[in-house]
Amino acid sequence: MIEEHERVITDWRRVFPALAIITGLFLTSCSTHDDGRFKTFAEGTLEIAGQPDSTRDFSGFEVLLANQLDGDIDTLAIATTDMDGFFRLDISAVTGGIYPLIVRRAGVHLSTDQFVIAEGDTAVISGTYPLNGKRLRIISRENSAWMAYLNTKAQHNASMLRMLEAGDSAKQSIPQIAEQTAAILWSLRSLYSGTFGADLASVESIQMLEGWNDPLVVDRIQELRLDNQHIVDAVRSARRSEARIAGLDASIALISYYIQELDDVKAVAALTAELVIAYSDSLRSEEALEAALSLRRGFPDSEWARWASRAAYELENLLPGMPAPPFSVKTRDGGTFALDDANGRYFVLEFYEPLNKAFRQELAERDAVFAAMNPLMFLTLSVSVETDDDINEALFEEGDHAGLFAFAGSNESEIASVYNIHVLPTRFLIDPDGIIVAKYSGLGLRPLEKDLVALVQGVLVNLSTND
Repeated sequence: MIEEHERVITDWRRVFPALAIITGLFLTSCSTHDDGRFKTFAEGTLEIAGQPDSTRDFSGFEVLLANQLDGDIDTLAIATTDMDGFFRLDISAVTGGIYPLIVRRAGVHLSTDQFVIAEGDTAVISGTYPLNGKRLRIISRENSAWMAYLNTKAQHNASMLRMLEAGDSAKQSIPQIAEQTAAILWSLRSLYSGTFGADLASVESIQMLEGWNDPLVVDRIQELRLDNQHIVDAVRSARRSEARIAGLDASIALISYYIQELDDVKAVAALTAELVIAYSDSLRSEEALEAALSLRRGFPDSEWARWASRAAYELENLLPGMPAPPFSVKTRDGGTFALDDANGRYFVLEFYEPLNKAFRQELAERDAVFAAMNPLMFLTLSVSVETDDDINEALFEEGDHAGLFAFAGSNESEIASVYNIHVLPTRFLIDPDGIIVAKYSGLGLRPLEKDLVALVQGVLVNLSTND
């Protein structure tokens, strides 16, 4: 029984030997998984609305379950209705999950629904075409849970939209709506225990509360089953909530607990990567490096190994307080710029792609912030990693942009590799002595702006004191 897997978690804030766990995790966490296929079925009836009784021929509906693999559509199961509209889908699957259920007739696509395949779960499907915007009726425990999840999310989105449209007159706030939706999502685990929908809903409930009700996040993670396939996402949220409540050491103990308790190797790898981030956040760089190297040793020739290598490089070369790696690039105006050319000023080194969504989202504010920077105190160099010069130049057809620019791709520069760029935009703040002050990845302009303002205020204070 699934209930037998539920465990009560003891207080992880106790002293926890995290590095000992990391050293041995790949010996204790590996387990073999049965990759054999399981069989189930779905059956039902499809009809056409308004068809005269004398010609009740509902044959020819083609019902199929599709599985998309690397861009190709693979048919998991297919059936065709008889004269009465009856069909039976015999399903054979390696893994359960959410799959598209497609209905066609005479080559015409009629509908696509989401269908849950799970071992031991059979379904009854019915519908009358045209559906007129409705879904097929799919009756099974798994599919009922999935519909409950989808309906709850739809209601949440509608509530958020009403609140935004109401503006200042809104009776509810975002935290209130989040807590209400989170409560409904959490309730699905008791109504549909062990289903795909309930498992996802319980984790999304935890994620939705993060930052709004951190104590409840930490309480709920303790009630989550360890075999929940989305547990890594829940632990990530709980780690951040625990850090806000009890500090970074407590959040590290939380992750370490789950690394020890989980049996799924992929989940353990993902949480080990999260542990690297947590150690780094708490400025425990040696332990972060050891965790990254353990991850690389445990998963050689994998994406985790590559991630760990990048993390190790970052920890050894790009942390705040370390010298910024030297470089030299050709600028868009034909000059050459090297790190030493900052000439004792604070220096923002930005990496971007002209068409990157996050960069475009921040572009106007970025220009305003960088244009307002005093050139006697600050300098900005923006390096595009886009290899197409036409795309790079198209950015400037829209207008001028603040700062110096260089195109790393066309110059075959290694600067993006030296600065370990894998998320765009990424910005580094470097002090007048060439020391890294901070790094900002993704939508990180606001934190950078706050730090720049703090620097200006600090410099002005120092100048007035010296006077």
